[in-house]
Amino acid sequence: MLIWERMKNTFATMGYSRAAAQLASQGRHDLAKNLMLSGIKETEERKKAILRLERVMKAKRSYDPAKHYFKGKNVAFWKGHADA
Repeated sequence: MLIWERMKNTFATMGYSRAAAQLASQGRHDLAKNLMLSGIKETEERKKAILRLERVMKAKRSYDPAKHYFKGKNVAFWKGHADA
């Protein structure tokens, strides 16, 4: 899923640069500059959000509730009960 988000971000960057190039070829350099600056800002925000999502997903994958709840406790399980 995040690979797809990264691809969309890359294609958005390409779209902004193509649009800015078209504006620059028409002589609208001020609009092209503003478009590229806003596009770069938007794609950087998306990139930060993707990195945050990857960090959260990594933390969720590595979470083990047994290590969290039974840390430092001697618990013997037999058929799912701690009192056995």
